Amino acid sequence: MAINTENASYEPDTRIPMVFSMITGSLYILLGLLQLLAGVAKILMGPDVRIPLTGILFVPADVIGSFVLLLIGTVFIYGVMEMRSGIYEGVSYAYVGILIALIFAAIYMLVSTGNMLEAYLLKNKDFIDWTPLSDLRPGIYLAILPLFAFFKWKDMFEPVPEGGLLK
Repeated sequence: MAINTENASYEPDTRIPMVFSMITGSLYILLGLLQLLAGVAKILMGPDVRIPLTGILFVPADVIGSFVLLLIGTVFIYGVMEMRSGIYEGVSYAYVGILIALIFAAIYMLVSTGNMLEAYLLKNKDFIDWTPLSDLRPGIYLAILPLFAFFKWKDMFEPVPEGGLLK
């Protein structure tokens, strides 16, 4: 008995984007929670409180920045939930997560560049002890994975089919 595959619907494989989204989303959420914990501890217990791993991972005590990391991680994890349910459109959450991660990394880099100009070009006294590590944030180094994924999957971002017209 021959099976007719002409009318069978083809669903692309989502395993690689799903694993990528799971790893990246988990990292963003973990570091977002650590940053939130450091920020809340600083508010409640004072500026001298040190949370373990925050120094090694360059995690500042920044509550608002933690919400940014949690948002990005949530977008990736929601995409994983969609892809695990068999919904191919869950891949779009991975794409949006990649773009948001890159946008916020670019913003952090612009802020760091501004601080560098304040320290070295303008010789501002408030930035005397500034180094590039002073502005290293999880939003910058976590964006390395989405950056690689963007370059690998950049051709998949096309909103229009190859024919050039939407039907």
